[in-house]
Amino acid sequence: MKPFKPYDITLEPCPDWWKVRLPEIAEELSKIRKGRVETIVESKNIQAVFYNEKQFPVPDTRWTIAASSSDPNRYKTSGYDPQCIMLIAGVHGAEAEGVITILNLISLLETGKDLREKERPELCRLLQQYRLVMIPCCNPDGRAISPDHMRGCPMEEFHRISQGVWADGSTITWAESKQFYPLPLDKVSFPGGYPNGEGYNIMHDCAPGKLCTEEAAAILSLAEKCQPDLFLNLHSQERESLLCRPGLFNYAENIRRGNELAAACYRALCAAGFPALEPKGSSQALNLNTAVVMLSGAQAMTYESTTDSGLSFDGLLESHYVMLETVLKAGLQEPFAPRNKR
Repeated sequence: MKPFKPYDITLEPCPDWWKVRLPEIAEELSKIRKGRVETIVESKNIQAVFYNEKQFPVPDTRWTIAASSSDPNRYKTSGYDPQCIMLIAGVHGAEAEGVITILNLISLLETGKDLREKERPELCRLLQQYRLVMIPCCNPDGRAISPDHMRGCPMEEFHRISQGVWADGSTITWAESKQFYPLPLDKVSFPGGYPNGEGYNIMHDCAPGKLCTEEAAAILSLAEKCQPDLFLNLHSQERESLLCRPGLFNYAENIRRGNELAAACYRALCAAGFPALEPKGSSQALNLNTAVVMLSGAQAMTYESTTDSGLSFDGLLESHYVMLETVLKAGLQEPFAPRNKR
């Protein structure tokens, strides 16, 4: 693995509670007492956190075949109550907003207060209605070389931090970064926080029978084991926030339900005064979310948080709270993944 130094840029200092560096993440996870922490990738110290766990036997079948049987419920031996939510963040290491959100959720569940020492009783109540599986940072390689945040970051710098810089000093663009798998690290001066240390974009490591990263393999293994009803993939972007509609490579009921969730999130963010993009169209991309759907039948969606849009650090966190409260309330009214309606 070619070593790279952290990206050199001076940005606004973040508040003390904005803990997104690897030692800070490890310190927060070491404080967990009510949940359980499990290392899922030893070589990179990637950890998952569990709350409200429920023990159940291994299913008799895999979802990919159970979905075509006369009783798809045979797959989900744990029952539908409580539903399971799997939250992951930092798949792209430069995108720190999801990382800090999960750490604040953990603090709420452990102490009743987030890392700012603020209570959020309704969010706590909603979280406690679910089985929770959370991975605070899926790509420590990318996180280690990325800034703590990208508020106030010029657009050109945003892409250099995220997607990288070629050896000649030119910026690797968002679309260009996806022309290589892996990114040729011998041809870059900075790889960006997008890929892992080997140059692979974990988000697109999803080809059946040909996984290239330990990170994706661990995430997918955990998804099959825990049978999530909702797989929520926390990302960030330079534009306004958006709960993306589910991919079209999906089940019809997942698409219907996911579109409802995306629209509800948009309305809630707007009502709360947060910048948001109206969800339009559906992704035709094949990615980690697609693999989770195939493995478990889960509702798999990506939330793209803004990295700025004029929001303060508090605003970035609060906007995540609004999105989560909206989604969690909706899940109590109707299941996230209507597996029995295939």
